[in-house]
Amino acid sequence: MGERSWKVLSLLLLVWAVVATTLYVSTTISAEKMENQLITVNIGLKYRDGRIEWHNSTKVPSGSTLLDATEVVANVNYTVYPGMGAFINSINGVRNEKPYYWMWWTWNPSMGWTLGPVAADKYVLSNGETVLWYYEDTSKYPPTKP
Repeated sequence: MGERSWKVLSLLLLVWAVVATTLYVSTTISAEKMENQLITVNIGLKYRDGRIEWHNSTKVPSGSTLLDATEVVANVNYTVYPGMGAFINSINGVRNEKPYYWMWWTWNPSMGWTLGPVAADKYVLSNGETVLWYYEDTSKYPPTKP
């Protein structure tokens, strides 16, 4: 092999090394960014019979609403009312039947369970947050805490 061939081969190997390294670093950084953009939440579904189905350590994209996260772990049927938000009609086939409706609560270590302040599609979850959908009798307000 002549000197010119070695130079061409060396140049090709150098280009290959730079491209491979760039792709590896780019892929690694993208994977880290994706991991950093996910949050972990705990979602409970409390049915009328008292059974609670927990979906702990559920990963959802940062900025997800409670409705987004609930759709990851359950079959949700809802109606959107403009200006008000999503009204949950059923979760996993359990439909609202007066006076029982799906209400949601969030856990605060210093305050305990707190009734959700807005519609599920308006509430943006925080990393590590625990929320509970509670199928409960709403004939008395506020409803009984979980």
